[in-house]
Amino acid sequence: MEWETQGEKYGVKTIAYSFYNHVQQGKNPKILTGAELAEGFEAVKIASKGLKRNPNVAYPYVKHLLCRNWFQVKNAEAIFAIAKSMTDKVVEGGTGWAVQMAIDNNKPVYVFDQEANLWTTFIYPMDIFSPYGEPLKLTENFAGIGTREINENGKLAIQKIFEHNFIPA
Repeated sequence: MEWETQGEKYGVKTIAYSFYNHVQQGKNPKILTGAELAEGFEAVKIASKGLKRNPNVAYPYVKHLLCRNWFQVKNAEAIFAIAKSMTDKVVEGGTGWAVQMAIDNNKPVYVFDQEANLWTTFIYPMDIFSPYGEPLKLTENFAGIGTREINENGKLAIQKIFEHNFIPA
């Protein structure tokens, strides 16, 4: 929601990918069909290998959240993620699934680690995240994703990206 809230100030339209019975407050929801969620699960299974996590989660609601991530990635030119925390190769939690899907599809990936208060980018030949010091340039069709446990560092990181890329609407 923070990406949508900040983006509204700059006229950025957000698509909130969702599914039946998903509670979300996005102003422009796109409700995914069963077939779309099944497509998403194929991407989840591939991502599970890189993450070394089990894709067969116990609750259908959580499974659908992971499947939804695929459409955020599939329809974006680059991924900008706010992470609760991360290692040199893996982003924690549900955000990590979307980040891994983007990596699996060779998309540019930028992750803000809230604990380190630092933007990183994924370097493909070396398969690692590396600090990114330049101001980030949003693509026309970007996916802004992140942890539900966003803190002030994460909110400020999103605010700064929009300030750098847009003039207020």
